[in-house]
Amino acid sequence: MKNLIRIATRKSPLALQQAKLAESLLKNEGKIELIPMNSSGDTYTEKKFKDHGGKGLFLKELEESLLNKTADVAVHSLKDVPAVMSNKFEIATILSRENPLDVFVSNKYKTIKDLPKNALIGTSSPRRIAQIKNLYKDIRIVTIRGNIQTRMSKIKEGEIDGIILAAAGLHRMSLEGLIKEYLPLNIFTPSAGQGILCLQFLKKNDKIRKIINKYTHKEVEDCANIERQFIRKIGGNCMSPIGVNASIKNNKVNVTGFVSSIDGRRHIKSTVTNDITEAEGIGATFADVFIKQGAKKIIKET
Repeated sequence: MKNLIRIATRKSPLALQQAKLAESLLKNEGKIELIPMNSSGDTYTEKKFKDHGGKGLFLKELEESLLNKTADVAVHSLKDVPAVMSNKFEIATILSRENPLDVFVSNKYKTIKDLPKNALIGTSSPRRIAQIKNLYKDIRIVTIRGNIQTRMSKIKEGEIDGIILAAAGLHRMSLEGLIKEYLPLNIFTPSAGQGILCLQFLKKNDKIRKIINKYTHKEVEDCANIERQFIRKIGGNCMSPIGVNASIKNNKVNVTGFVSSIDGRRHIKSTVTNDITEAEGIGATFADVFIKQGAKKIIKET
């Protein structure tokens, strides 16, 4: 008898597309059933979203489906998964990493530098807000949330001049044509896990672990672990203006980190390169450098 693997997913178009990628990956393991559901993160107001833990709310209902055994795995963008999770759960990365960069989208302007004084950019990410305020002091921020289509409608209706989004989401939805500019990593440091898909499951579910481990991409998993180490050591949460990206090339590990106050005035940004053989614990060690420069104090003031 074939396995039945039930995959919990949010109902947004991007989440469903990501669930289909997981479905395609696991299809040879048995019958796959997608279980779309609403999450608190999709329905809360902006204030309620911040008051109740930010991005972790995108996991709440999906995690409950794992606990009550109505689903076997849940699919997430890793950037939405808090660096500190309940010890009841485990995550594993799948597939290669999509482009981890942030991108600028606009109907009127080709680059973010083309925006005029007092132009309006839409984003709800504290990390993006901090970097925009640090680099472009004449730009005003409009808080927006929702799926890609909802955010794009704000541009079409003339409410804002542009938005900052993750390249990965637009790529997965085949909407690359909307992208006006890829924001360089050394200018806009991405969120930890940006561009990475992961599957979450109960730690005690050995059967599912064995199946998923067949599809874990080691290089992606290593980078994810480094980035999440950095976030855990710094002590930030989903609402902290923190960015970090790790990449591996030619047996070298490159890590770029960013920690800021929400107004962008106080920030720390640095990059480190290590040989792959010395990469163990590099995320935590790199975080120590930031902590010595006052990163924890900057975050507390946010």
